[in-house]
Amino acid sequence: NAKKMGKVEWERRRREAELLLIFAVAVYRLQAREGRHFLHEHPAGATNWRHLAISKLRAQPGVDAVVSHMCAFGMETTNASGIGRAAAKKPTRFLSSSTAVLEALSRRCPGDHPHAPLLGGTRARDAAVYSPGLCRAILEGAAEQLRPVPYTHLTPPTV
Repeated sequence: NAKKMGKVEWERRRREAELLLIFAVAVYRLQAREGRHFLHEHPAGATNWRHLAISKLRAQPGVDAVVSHMCAFGMETTNASGIGRAAAKKPTRFLSSSTAVLEALSRRCPGDHPHAPLLGGTRARDAAVYSPGLCRAILEGAAEQLRPVPYTHLTPPTV
């Protein structure tokens, strides 16, 4: 959209987005420092994954990332004919300090269905909505992260 809005407007929006990203990373660091967790999501190919603030955060112990396909969580968009629905693959990267959330989000396309591209109008808007399946996976991962580790009684070996 840079061509449509002009260089000045595009640069203004880019700077604004960068400030929001730096603020989000500061909040994520606070969460981690206080023993809580965070989840950052963006399309897998987005430029913010190469930003210095994200790179430094990702390098911290206990922080990891996974790439998932949104069709595995039920994301759909209008098909090519504009009449029906089709799966939307949308490779998406998640960054988190929660291993359980990342595990719940580690899903790839099973490859058993066709995809429709998420370009233009309604299709692009479809990509901005979390599917119920994605929401469920995030909640299940968070619940698993909060589950206490089961106590196992260790008995000394018999001699």
